[in-house]
Amino acid sequence: MHAVNGRPSICAKTKSWSLIFVIVGSTLAHGGELAFEVIRELAIPTEENQQGVATDGRHLFVQDRYQLHKYKLDGMLVKKSAKFKHHHGGITHVKGNLYCAVSQCTKDGTHKHWIKVYDADSLELVETHDVGVHFKVCAGGIAYRDDHFFVPESFFDKDHVDRVVVFDSDFRYVRTHETSFKCPYGIQGMEYLPETDQFQIHSHGPEFYRINSQFDNDSIVSGKAPFKLQDVVRLNVNILLVNYRKRQKVLLIRVVQK
Repeated sequence: MHAVNGRPSICAKTKSWSLIFVIVGSTLAHGGELAFEVIRELAIPTEENQQGVATDGRHLFVQDRYQLHKYKLDGMLVKKSAKFKHHHGGITHVKGNLYCAVSQCTKDGTHKHWIKVYDADSLELVETHDVGVHFKVCAGGIAYRDDHFFVPESFFDKDHVDRVVVFDSDFRYVRTHETSFKCPYGIQGMEYLPETDQFQIHSHGPEFYRINSQFDNDSIVSGKAPFKLQDVVRLNVNILLVNYRKRQKVLLIRVVQK
């Protein structure tokens, strides 16, 4: 693993862009190597810990534990939501709405889990779906593929089976996938990558992996980032966005084949 830091290109009171490169190696099934190049970093200060990131291609949405933030892609703050009551985790943008994984999220376990839907323009709540019966600890992230939502579970331990619960577009239960990978403290974020028909899955630590859309364990490709990961979202065919909670930043990352 190598890191090369470039010179900052833009600095302002509310935002800071710089050009840096971070390479994270990961062996593919055919023996190649997957690498991340961090193209730019954007300072996004929030009152609570960052949890989720999403985009509509024109705006960046950042979810901290109890509040949604909407930015332009240059880092200018557009709007904040009201404060929420329960723990909000991963988010995804679909057809003008933001879908957020929400839980009471306690170490002793709970069945209080929801998908809350917010209007992406106003950040006002428009729908709530109760999914509590399908989770034991904490609904962690959320991703979207082919009119289905994929909601992974987070845990308070490192000894568990990673679980991803699949719902249709009306949040009727479809199936549960279990993987042989054990993310530290469960899955924190995930995103579907249509170009390769894979999901990218982030843990609460530096470990991450990719798995095909059928969740075949033999398709898993793993890697390790130089920092603890949170959510991930696809900006376009070449660029992903990931949030770096400890530094309160969002990183623009290009994935390359080595």
